[in-house]
Amino acid sequence: MQPTCLFMMRISLVITLWMMAIGLRAQTKDAGLWMDVGFSHDVGERFELTISPEIRFDENLTRWSRLFADAAIEYKHNKRISLSAAYRAGVANDGVYIDGRHRMQYGLGLKEKWNDWSVQFQSRIQFALNAAWSDADVDFNSTWRNRLTVKYGGLKKTDLATSYELFNAVSAYQNLAFTNWRWTGQIARKINKKQSMVLGYLIQRDLTESPQHLDYVFLLSYKVEL
Repeated sequence: MQPTCLFMMRISLVITLWMMAIGLRAQTKDAGLWMDVGFSHDVGERFELTISPEIRFDENLTRWSRLFADAAIEYKHNKRISLSAAYRAGVANDGVYIDGRHRMQYGLGLKEKWNDWSVQFQSRIQFALNAAWSDADVDFNSTWRNRLTVKYGGLKKTDLATSYELFNAVSAYQNLAFTNWRWTGQIARKINKKQSMVLGYLIQRDLTESPQHLDYVFLLSYKVEL
């Protein structure tokens, strides 16, 4: 194995074990669950269309907090570079009010692969279409987000991935302020050529809250290629 691959494996393993240890040791009063279904379809060799409805639960899985759907298009310039645009529409529930939320997102993806390992960097900027309701919601407000993902695909029908994402505000009064971070670990298992299941765990922190606290979320996803 090349020295670069060994280094990537060691770094990703250390980060994954460290973040899992934080989650297991943390005394948390609120567990979350995010579930989504993704439908994708290739249009020619370079374009992919995706529709992904999702529901999120908080308060130890006793209350739904978000219900939304994404409609996205991705342009694959080549094996390394891609461009994307996505629209998200849904509703949020804070236990008192239920309100609608909308956003647009545009992204650039860079990917490099070495044997069974791959590294992907995604830089995405999103704009809230109803900012008055979305200022405190990192998945709907106006922000610049950058994510680095390390993936291992050397197992039969199974992929392992870990990612780390940083969020920076793009509003006039908080220009590029560091507002959030998010770590994710995932296991993807192919059911057949067109379907797969993904199990994951997410830890994130909103740095704009006082006092600050960590969120711990279980992830469940079902993917279908049409």
